[in-house]
Amino acid sequence: MANANEAISSWSRCFHFIDGLVSCPPSHVFDNPASSSSAINLSFLHWNQQDQLILNVLLSSLSMDVLHLVVDCHTSHCVWNTLEKALTCLSNSSIMQLHGSFQDLRQGDALVAMYMQQAKSLFNELATTDRPISLKGFNLYVFNGLRDEFKDLVTNLITKVEPLSYVDLHNHLLTNEFLNKTSFNLWIQTHLCCLSHLCCPRPLLIFPYLSTTPISAVTGGRYRGN
Repeated sequence: MANANEAISSWSRCFHFIDGLVSCPPSHVFDNPASSSSAINLSFLHWNQQDQLILNVLLSSLSMDVLHLVVDCHTSHCVWNTLEKALTCLSNSSIMQLHGSFQDLRQGDALVAMYMQQAKSLFNELATTDRPISLKGFNLYVFNGLRDEFKDLVTNLITKVEPLSYVDLHNHLLTNEFLNKTSFNLWIQTHLCCLSHLCCPRPLLIFPYLSTTPISAVTGGRYRGN
């Protein structure tokens, strides 16, 4: 337990170098207020020694993709601040890209299950940022990307006071997809059935003599067979 407390205390002291709480002391001190001569500050030497150790640990943990950002930094605090600013800019860019992807999301030829999975993935990613979208915003983005066959359902759902949960919205869309598919299949079967009835009489309409008039009458008696 004592070792654990000592490790925590040691890490806390190290982190205070990084966050700037333990600031850099002056490198030189005057021998006395009336003197113009100065001497190296021993506190600075001790601080610099500790900070350089922490700096080396930080630099060794960075990948080549970000190492170039801190090449001019000479203290651990400088490295920390530089990386924090760079990652903040990168985070803002990523958030804007996620919002743009959500706005451009369209169902296209995808089934409801796949479309909703894509929407939920974007929603979850934005939830981990400092600019998540609300459940109502999620509903509107999903409605905006649906195919035209869902417009009647969207008209009904969008008037609800409370936004739908992901599960409820998913179920509504799946049900509507199933009904549309069933109706389409029924339409196809009906028309195929009608077409099958129309196909048989068609030769009678094209060649009426085949059913009502002897072949000899049609050919003028010239047909003799094989």
